[in-house]
Amino acid sequence: GSSEDEDATVIDQEIQRLDRIVRDVLHFARPADPRLVTITAGSLFPRVQDLLGSQLEKASIRLNLASSSTLWIRVDPQQIDQVLINLIQNAAESIGREGTITLRARSTLMPLAGHATPVVILEVIDTGKGIPLKVQERLFDPFFTTKEAGTGLGLSIAARIVEKHGGALQYQTEVNRGTTFGIVLPRVEKDEDEVPTKTFAH
Repeated sequence: GSSEDEDATVIDQEIQRLDRIVRDVLHFARPADPRLVTITAGSLFPRVQDLLGSQLEKASIRLNLASSSTLWIRVDPQQIDQVLINLIQNAAESIGREGTITLRARSTLMPLAGHATPVVILEVIDTGKGIPLKVQERLFDPFFTTKEAGTGLGLSIAARIVEKHGGALQYQTEVNRGTTFGIVLPRVEKDEDEVPTKTFAH
């Protein structure tokens, strides 16, 4: 309860904040190459639900997992977890209190690398405030943030990670209705586990 103890707590918090900034800058400057494995898209969702579910419950935000067919993707699970966590945390901040975030995987055909490609889209759907047009214009700009303690690198890093997987990060938003972010990834067949990493280089 001493003033020294309070000072030490503040110093510790500031060191952690600076450490987070440095890590974000390094991730942005030198994103690691993904270590690809073939997994089902839906297997990623329970992992992030376990990590964030209780934190969201405190704000009365439900994290729903939509049922989906078995869709195979070739990804670095830890890196895609990082992208999903970033998107879910952003969604929670947009909601504030009492809302819903839904995680869904679906398959479609989309242009990737200049030609129509079977893709899997991992969607993070929220019931938040939506993204104003002025913010949309700079959404993926490095160091742009609307948060007091943000580095403005979260979405930039997320987009670079997805690009290194040969995919793309997209969104749809409507003010006062909510936002859907989609992680677009090449779809693979289950027996493609031995495909070389460079096959899906962006």
